[in-house]
Amino acid sequence: MPEEQNKASPNLVTVFCDFFRAATRPVVTVIFAAVIAQVVIDRIDAPQWFLGLAIPIIGWWFTERTVQHIKEKKEQS
Repeated sequence: MPEEQNKASPNLVTVFCDFFRAATRPVVTVIFAAVIAQVVIDRIDAPQWFLGLAIPIIGWWFTERTVQHIKEKKEQS
């Protein structure tokens, strides 16, 4: 049975993954949002694959963050 990691001192892989996620998530979201805004403003046709990729990814990220915040608030209570 693996030992549970202490949250106060996570291993290097966990730290790297959390940092990578924290750095890339906002960048990718801003890129998707900027392209979608440009498509709407200039009234150009966006490739269907782009919209099909951007909308679920952004929705998943916001849903995941919301669930994390709810769990954290429950743990604090």
